[in-house]
Amino acid sequence: MAHVFALLVGIDEYRPPLLSLKGCLNDIEDVYQYLGEAVGAPARVLQLRNADATRAAVIDAFRRHLGRAGPGDSALFWYSGHGSVAPVPPQWWHLEPDGTTMQTLVCADSRHDGVPDLLDKELALLIREVASHGPHVAVVLDCCHAGGATRTPPSARARQVAPAPAPPHPGRLTDELGAHVAAGVLPRLTDLADHVALAACQSDQLAHELPDLDGRHRGVFTAGILSELRRLGKPRTYRDLVAAARGHVANAVDRQTPVLYPAGDSIVDQNFLGGPARPPAATMTMGYRHGRWVVDAGACHGLVSGAAVDIVRLAVHGSDPVREARVVRVEPDRCVVEPIDWRPTPGDTYPVVLSHVALPEVTVVVGGAGDDPEQARRVAEAIRSAGPAGSASPHVRLVADDDPAVTAELVVGTPGRGDLTVSSADGVRLASVPSAAGERAVSDIVARLEHIARWRRIRDLRNPVSRLADLVRVEVIVPEPHEDRTPRDRVGLRPGPTGAIELRYVRHRYGYAPPSVYIRLDNAADRPLYCVLLNLTDRFRVHATLFPGDFIGARASAAAAEGDLVEIALPDGRAPRPGARVRDWLMLVVSEDRIVSDHFALPGLAEPVERPRAATGLVGVVERLALAARWRDLDRKPGTAKDWWTSVTEIVTSVPDLVGTLR
Repeated sequence: MAHVFALLVGIDEYRPPLLSLKGCLNDIEDVYQYLGEAVGAPARVLQLRNADATRAAVIDAFRRHLGRAGPGDSALFWYSGHGSVAPVPPQWWHLEPDGTTMQTLVCADSRHDGVPDLLDKELALLIREVASHGPHVAVVLDCCHAGGATRTPPSARARQVAPAPAPPHPGRLTDELGAHVAAGVLPRLTDLADHVALAACQSDQLAHELPDLDGRHRGVFTAGILSELRRLGKPRTYRDLVAAARGHVANAVDRQTPVLYPAGDSIVDQNFLGGPARPPAATMTMGYRHGRWVVDAGACHGLVSGAAVDIVRLAVHGSDPVREARVVRVEPDRCVVEPIDWRPTPGDTYPVVLSHVALPEVTVVVGGAGDDPEQARRVAEAIRSAGPAGSASPHVRLVADDDPAVTAELVVGTPGRGDLTVSSADGVRLASVPSAAGERAVSDIVARLEHIARWRRIRDLRNPVSRLADLVRVEVIVPEPHEDRTPRDRVGLRPGPTGAIELRYVRHRYGYAPPSVYIRLDNAADRPLYCVLLNLTDRFRVHATLFPGDFIGARASAAAAEGDLVEIALPDGRAPRPGARVRDWLMLVVSEDRIVSDHFALPGLAEPVERPRAATGLVGVVERLALAARWRDLDRKPGTAKDWWTSVTEIVTSVPDLVGTLR
């Protein structure tokens, strides 16, 4: 029998002057729980927690525990803790692109009594030793790989510390590394094809941990990976897993981009842990158990419990009129529900689908150090009265910037002079309004704030327990010469190391030309499915002009834009200069029934959002979710309960530098 050998390292408690963390032990506990659910008895897990995770203990556990994995087995190393950098010894300068720094893992005893960090080159050597025995090897690093100070949002915590000093007199493992280098063997963690590495961020970024709805801190990357692993009823490839988890991270912070290595090798197209895992089933049924109604899906499948004003609901599949049940408690492998206005029969089993997901308000901090307090007060008051009949805004929720239990997702800057601004938690400016406009500036900045919140809720609509998961795929295809229509069979681009499809402007004699692509939707199901393709732009517009919606036949394909080329260009007002970039999110919405795509539409950031008429008819649960994302008080009972699913493909289009050949 094949086995999974796992080494889980989580360090919250560091000795001064290193700052302690809050979510690393929660991370590895969640990973441990997932392995028990998905793998079962073949999982052989060793945890090193806090003070037990010394440098020597990690090295020994790699060799004695993971080293037991052989052909047909899988070996998993998962690290949650501080990451840092250290100077590169002169003799190893050629192992790093910048020639000066290398990444490190900060163990429990690092930087005390002469104990160094664990160098990434040493980690690569340990991985090579394990891989030489024949198992499938996977590494997950939820820590920072940044070399300099970066602003951290209030209430968030970055898993990065100051750079390490130069490595002291080499120890045994470093001596072995030096011998490998001298022999011409260069163990670079990111280039070896004998393992898969999933990193929480790029080498110049920070990895963050944040509290969840229950106030429990977790690594943003770990939470995203586990959510995606539990979301589907079948294994996921590493490439697809990181691409999907990137959306979870992007929703929390804007300057943390997960990375997959080695992105260009076929090993990343294997399933997570090489295939021996048994992911939990994603189909759901409701039955009466021990005096309560229970659904056989829970936290391990990605379900969460909503707040009192944002209840998660399930509906009997195909019921018309819809018969729903509210989720009252989520347990690890099940959830307890209460039927809403109907009486199910004890002894019967009901297939159910997700009919309403938690759509919490986006948290926001107004003002900060150096901002105008009076202007901040006016903006806060405007948020408190922005809802219907002067109630509080239903889209955003004010939080204090010094509240350790809540992290603000957006920050409103009120400098007194200059622009009022809306920024992401890590400081990226998203919108601005000139403060000279007076009271109009206050109402305008609140309108933009609510608009961004609506856009984010649409982008983040997910069904973790859908039978339709991954049955329809979006293919983004580069045209070949003389091709004038979308090709029927050619495979499209795959996401790059950051999880996004990367396109570039082409330089010609007179400037730059934007790239153009074909977009195709492939239905692998044995039945027709209704599909809509939304384009969510980085100017917070949502439209469905590429593919407004239609049934795609069983094992058939459909072309977006009626088969024509789709130009992916910078928006008006953003000049195509070297380094300029634009991001688009192609959101695929799949349903067993028709979808009215107009319910998803959002205009540009400064344009008014037209409220739907009261008589707007709904076909199914997808329209209800779309309206709830845009207008939280428009929560209507759908006409029928059918299954649905969404996926997001991110496209990053950039203008290259001036180096290159003219066309």
